Amino acid sequence: MSDGAAKTLLRSGNTALIERALPHLTTRDPRRFWTSGQWMTESTGGSDVGSSETIARKDEAGQWRLYGRKWFASAATSQMTLTLARPEGNPPGGKGLALFYLETRNDRGALNRIKMLRLKDKLGTRKVPTAELMLEGTPAQLVYGPDNGVHNIIPMLHITRTWNSVTSVAAMRRGIALARDYAAKRSAFGAPLSQQPLHLDTLAALQAEFEAAFHLSFYLIELLGRDEAGELSESETALLRMLTSVVKLTTGRAVTPAISEVLEAIGGAGYVEDTGLPLLLRDSQVFPIWEGTTNVLSLDTLKALREPAAIIALQERFAKARESQKIAPLQALGKQADQALASAVAWLNNAKEDAALQAGARGLALTLGRSLALALLAEHAQWAIDHEQDRRPLAAAQRFAASGIRFIRDADLSQNQALANDTPLN
Repeated sequence: MSDGAAKTLLRSGNTALIERALPHLTTRDPRRFWTSGQWMTESTGGSDVGSSETIARKDEAGQWRLYGRKWFASAATSQMTLTLARPEGNPPGGKGLALFYLETRNDRGALNRIKMLRLKDKLGTRKVPTAELMLEGTPAQLVYGPDNGVHNIIPMLHITRTWNSVTSVAAMRRGIALARDYAAKRSAFGAPLSQQPLHLDTLAALQAEFEAAFHLSFYLIELLGRDEAGELSESETALLRMLTSVVKLTTGRAVTPAISEVLEAIGGAGYVEDTGLPLLLRDSQVFPIWEGTTNVLSLDTLKALREPAAIIALQERFAKARESQKIAPLQALGKQADQALASAVAWLNNAKEDAALQAGARGLALTLGRSLALALLAEHAQWAIDHEQDRRPLAAAQRFAASGIRFIRDADLSQNQALANDTPLN
């Protein structure tokens, strides 16, 4: 969030706030370093931030002051935060909100007209305290103008969603490292687990999922870096917007089942708190929830796909990966990835109703994410063969492909209604 706040302030061009906050957000001196929160969620709407009820009004001196309850205020111990509020008189919805900067404590070190109602009793990630709090005339400054706050917070969301993808990968890697180490030391039925065929098969599946998530996340980081360097084409910029959602949801869906499998691979000890593994599982559950659930990000993907340039750039990236594949097994994997992408594009073009598009959006987004991961895995596998004479990445790509990459389906809306509401279906 601190990284995202720095990026957002730089993008805003707000010289006063950049000069005030950026040196604190980027310093390596712990005495001067600040962290930033991100206070968006209210009880009236989590992902639907346009429903926010926090009000901004100017006092007699022209100072903006914020009034309202933030239900899920991340990083409550931070020195500053970015938040949304609706200037009095603005219309409802996201366009009527404005993006504000505020510092949490005044010159005396006291909370800056902020009342902490409670800390959230969360399932995990307790090391990042989250509060429910009241803003009681908290002084704040506009980051941009007095409207379009939801649009203006997007640079922060791109950064935090990218970090969400990276930390999902890191959690998977941590879990696999523990499971692999345990397998080398634990014997059962006369041999170490690391020599048991079924246990090896389980660890191999986990490693393949991790490698797919790794390549997917770091391709997103490549795009982000090239964007910051001003090297992206217009179509790649559209691709970056789409993949920020796609990669986050794809890795978020992968990490929790992977960590759960790690606990199972270790057995009863994996269920005991002093091993640290239950904490790893609890912390991993935040990744598919924070910064947009899978469904919210799937709908964001649909919005991003309104720009045909995103799909064009994605198809070009698949073609680039396919060009590198020289051996038959990799060419087969490339073809599988291409076919999954083609099915996603065809489904998107053929969907007739908005309700059908929304109902199938999760399958569309997961297909885009997992097919891209396969294309990137296959590309890397060819590189590993050419430069390192290593066929292990080929094995990872083949194993990942076998786990399923195509999730496109036509939803039956009447069945969904009956099943979701537990009502008769005639």
